[in-house]
Amino acid sequence: MKVIDFHTHIFPDRIAASALQQLSEHSGEYRPCTDGTLKGLLESMDRAGIGMSVVSNIATRPAQTEPIFDFSCRIKSDRISPLISFHPENSLDEVAALLERAAGEGIRGVKLHPMYQDFAIDDERMFPFYELLRERGFFVVFHSGYDIAFPGNTQADLGRVRTMAGNFRDLRIVVTHTGGWRQWDRVGLITDLANVYTEISMTLTEMDDGDFMDILSMFDEDRVFFGTDSPWTDQTEMVRRVQALKMADSLKEKILCRNAELFLAP
Repeated sequence: MKVIDFHTHIFPDRIAASALQQLSEHSGEYRPCTDGTLKGLLESMDRAGIGMSVVSNIATRPAQTEPIFDFSCRIKSDRISPLISFHPENSLDEVAALLERAAGEGIRGVKLHPMYQDFAIDDERMFPFYELLRERGFFVVFHSGYDIAFPGNTQADLGRVRTMAGNFRDLRIVVTHTGGWRQWDRVGLITDLANVYTEISMTLTEMDDGDFMDILSMFDEDRVFFGTDSPWTDQTEMVRRVQALKMADSLKEKILCRNAELFLAP
């Protein structure tokens, strides 16, 4: 069965080691399972039988927008689907120009992380950016729920996701970690929103199969993608965990590949 991993991270070779070392200081029990490079990810994908990975990039400063775009263009291939990023302090004109160039490169997704970029998902100052994404036909991936590196921070709270998604019903939104990390008791806030999708990374590592299946059952089965948050979980282990779940093979196929394949189609 073909597999698409909708949530991975890599870094340029020259900074991968230092980036992972810095991030590992705040990753709790989660330790890197690759060296954070493109080569390391591809080797991991080969071991796991993964055909494509979506690579998330996050601009933690306005000046990082351009280097991330350049990196995305360099790594883009039939096996790597990169997401660009912008920072809330970039101007609307800068982001509009970025999206135009990204569309020309066949890139149609943006990753935003409320904690690392210091904004709330439902902050109205972000609305012009969301409208621009909607107009240009881009989708947006948000980190959602809590974050191990930002204890108690609610900038990506699921209530905020609901408010934002309700205001932009024509914008395709992907939230991470089966709705929101460690906010699984609140996923009912978003499961009725037809424009909200999710991926399942770092959820099976937090609970047993039965509890995971209970949460998964709350989502439309056509709006769920496989994800690992590599390098923070092992792709091979996560593929095996999904393959071992007591669910219909047709649903496994949707989660492991088919849903993401349809979502990412031009």
